[in-house]
Amino acid sequence: MAKEVKALQDMECFEFCKHGNRPGKEYQKTTLHMVFDCKQDGRCKARLVAGGHLIDLLDHDVYSSTVKGISVCLLHVIAHSENMKVLCGDIGNAYVNTYTTEKVYAVASPEFGSGLEGRFVILCKDLYGLATSCTCFHDHLADALRSMNFVPTRFDHNVWIRKLKDKSPMIYLHPH
Repeated sequence: MAKEVKALQDMECFEFCKHGNRPGKEYQKTTLHMVFDCKQDGRCKARLVAGGHLIDLLDHDVYSSTVKGISVCLLHVIAHSENMKVLCGDIGNAYVNTYTTEKVYAVASPEFGSGLEGRFVILCKDLYGLATSCTCFHDHLADALRSMNFVPTRFDHNVWIRKLKDKSPMIYLHPH
């Protein structure tokens, strides 16, 4: 648990208020809790998750589209017919690469260490559990793909293509 919290601190996901100071009235309070998972290979993972269900989302966009199932099938057919290599990838800890649009704070739990426990902590980056995390990461990834000259297709905005001289690599996004 301490390893997960340390990794998030190293990624500058939090801003700690000084003792006795509270975040402003524009911030909403939530909770932080650990979710545990055992992987198929026997590894165990602890993930710090925000209680997004406690946040009023009236002014936030939480919709994030995903690739259409038919698009995935068609891309596999195209790749096979064109003798293209199919590669799959996963972006680990994807959400914490983006800054949150929600103004949220929590109280630091014992996992943060004795010097920080009990202090108010502002969430600066998206954590799992926040309702806007998927949307923010989707937008962040789309910006990165555009910077590499990929463009979304007309049929499915989650299928991206980049024209090259010989063959065109295609990327499809499936955020979850």
